[in-house]
Amino acid sequence: MCPDCRSLDLEMADVSGRGIVYSYSLLHHPRHPAFSYPVVAVLVDLEEGARVLSNLVGVEPADVRIGMEVQVTFAATADEAVVPVFEPRR
Repeated sequence: MCPDCRSLDLEMADVSGRGIVYSYSLLHHPRHPAFSYPVVAVLVDLEEGARVLSNLVGVEPADVRIGMEVQVTFAATADEAVVPVFEPRR
């Protein structure tokens, strides 16, 4: 939803998958067997201007910082799909 006009219209666009951590939270509950805890939930500002909610992987929770440069990668799900997650940019 557009935060300004509340429109539900959308359009697809290719993006680089690079961005920075805008905010994050360490999730401990409720526990689900599909996840390793704590889950590092992040809001990522993509280079193209969109902000997305995802998980951050490949980093110790104590090392996560607002402003950290990240890039998209993909994680397998239990039903053999893949979902976008982020990892620190190397």
